[in-house]
Amino acid sequence: MVNACESDIQKKKRKPASTEEILQAALAERARFLERRPHMKVYQKEIDKLLDKSGSHQGRLAVLGTLMQGKLLEIQKELFNLNTIIQMSIS
Repeated sequence: MVNACESDIQKKKRKPASTEEILQAALAERARFLERRPHMKVYQKEIDKLLDKSGSHQGRLAVLGTLMQGKLLEIQKELFNLNTIIQMSIS
């Protein structure tokens, strides 16, 4: 119990991370992710290429939103196909 309280106190005393620290942590996590899944590097290069052309932060967010929406639509189509297959096998 004492350790949990001390941990909470230490967390509250920490200085909030700067934007640069957050960015560096995110980039390091992305690098670890890609090392564990090398087949995803192609997709990351495609994303980086699109984001490089997007201009401002708002443009980058718009591109990311569009990419995510496109992937969600692909997943929805696959789920529909899977549901059709399941329904046919039940009948």
